[in-house]
Amino acid sequence: MRMISVRYSSWPAGVVNPVIVITALMALAHASGQDQRAQRNSFTADTPPAMTETECMGGQCDLNADVRGTWKFSGVMGTADWNDGAEATVVIERFDEDGIEIRRIDLPNSSSYGLTAVYKGTIHGDRVEGTVVWSWNGHWNDEHPTGHWSAEIRNSVPAPPPVRAISIPRSIVECEADQCAPGRQGGCRWTFQGREGESHCRNGAASKLEILKFDDDGIVIRRTELPSSVSVGLTALYTGTLHGKSITGIGTWSWPGHWNNHNPSGKWFATVDDTGSTALPPVPQPLVSPEVHSDGSVTFRAFRPSSLEMFVQIEGEKPVIMQKDEMGVWSLTTKPLEPDYYGYIFQDTGIPVIDASNPLLLPNLLQNETMVHVPGPPSLPWEISDIPHGVIHHYFYKSAAVGDERDFYVYTPPGYDSHAATKYPVLYLLHGYGQKSSSWLEVAYANRILDHLIDEGKAKPMIVVMPTGYGGAEILKPNAYWDDALRAGNFERFKRSLFNEVMPQVERDFSVLTDRDSTALAGLSMGAAQSAVIGLNNLDRFAWIGMFSSGGLRENFNQEFPELNSSVNARLHLLWVACGTNDGLLSINQDFNKWLTSEEIKHTYVETPGSHTWMVWRRNLDAFAPLLFR
Repeated sequence: MRMISVRYSSWPAGVVNPVIVITALMALAHASGQDQRAQRNSFTADTPPAMTETECMGGQCDLNADVRGTWKFSGVMGTADWNDGAEATVVIERFDEDGIEIRRIDLPNSSSYGLTAVYKGTIHGDRVEGTVVWSWNGHWNDEHPTGHWSAEIRNSVPAPPPVRAISIPRSIVECEADQCAPGRQGGCRWTFQGREGESHCRNGAASKLEILKFDDDGIVIRRTELPSSVSVGLTALYTGTLHGKSITGIGTWSWPGHWNNHNPSGKWFATVDDTGSTALPPVPQPLVSPEVHSDGSVTFRAFRPSSLEMFVQIEGEKPVIMQKDEMGVWSLTTKPLEPDYYGYIFQDTGIPVIDASNPLLLPNLLQNETMVHVPGPPSLPWEISDIPHGVIHHYFYKSAAVGDERDFYVYTPPGYDSHAATKYPVLYLLHGYGQKSSSWLEVAYANRILDHLIDEGKAKPMIVVMPTGYGGAEILKPNAYWDDALRAGNFERFKRSLFNEVMPQVERDFSVLTDRDSTALAGLSMGAAQSAVIGLNNLDRFAWIGMFSSGGLRENFNQEFPELNSSVNARLHLLWVACGTNDGLLSINQDFNKWLTSEEIKHTYVETPGSHTWMVWRRNLDAFAPLLFR
């Protein structure tokens, strides 16, 4: 066995050193003249070369360069590694007295994954001099830089253990990159007669195959498109290893006039098929995510083959790492979950991404998520059941108070008739920070909860108004919400829009009672703080106040509520304060409860299991609404 050492000299300013670690690539092999070249080859598969190598942009390389590498071969296939951590597969296309041609495909764990190169040169004793052409799509302005290549052939490397030939299979089901991933088009059927074969693919590609190496040390297969192929002109070189009946490896493709004339590379997979079938492989089934199982456990999946790590974070829980299969599909199955709607998001190497396979969105102005429904009995308040349902109305208006265009939703209970004499009490229900006017409907299913409560006689029929809760978009900028002055101004503008625009339109268009005893104000998180600040400081308008996981109250409650004392108890029919026991805002809510108690202000304080999540707020509304207008 022979060896080649590799060195790299310094690179010109602004030029990326192409010798970096790369992962799954595929090198193009030239089939023409292979037999003739093999006859002239001065090194056979029994005495493969090994060499140290130097390559550099421009002219002659510096043999004393800091970056050095070694190429070792077993037959036509070899491995290459450098002292900077780069790794690649190298394949000999030609090696005789008339010339050398070697193809390089960087491996998936290489920092230059995706790079391929072609080395050409001539032998001068134990030295090789020639040129190298690098190809790396998306780098070097999509050009193909060239450089000088020098190598020294070494004969001192110990011979490797003998390789064992493997019986060539009659048929292989093959996939390149994501062809066989869920929802993709499907792969190819390779059939062989000895070392020659053909490939036929679901995309219409058809090609001739030639096995160059097939033993327990590695596999090399050359592909050349047939004239009938949809990709005529394409060639490819596949390298890999056999593990049982599975083949995994990297390959590179070349198709003049395509891919900016680069030679892209990537992973390929194959499975030995002993059935003798010649049929095309089946089309992969679509990716299913989330998949809810009968015991309430949920399997989440994400097809992200290039991701280094993936987590799934369920609402209110810590992120949990997912596992990746050979097709690039990440998955995780949870423990059994209680019936409910759960928001969740994936984290791809720290970056949040939604589940692209799931149409059930959890909308949020700061970061959209997706939801999974673990179904429960129809008696659960957020489930759809066969009972009378209310109606949702959607209003749009231009706000003079805020200076923008906004909307609000109105829920009218079952049996509501705008022409009838019956008038209804009204609850103004506010969303939280980052949420929208539709959030109570799209995420909490407030309309279903009210339908259940009214049908069961637990709550009085009422109208519920859900407005846009911001006093301007500036509050959504990073860290803006915790600026006391900015938040107070934003709350004030929202109050003006609520008092002067939303409430008058509701009172004009709907049969509502307008007295304070028939008007309630409640919300979650930011909406809870608004309900407290606006409601408790305007008891001439509201007699019922609900606060779910309040976030945004200043800790100086005497300053926040200058006129609030025990004298309001006669007018305040209900002040209901709730928070989850694992909520990060629990402390400020506990402090508010202590202050209310010290001021002898009548109120109800509730702590429930859970954190700052919709699972808590659905249950808050289900508990709060029956207490209203009694």
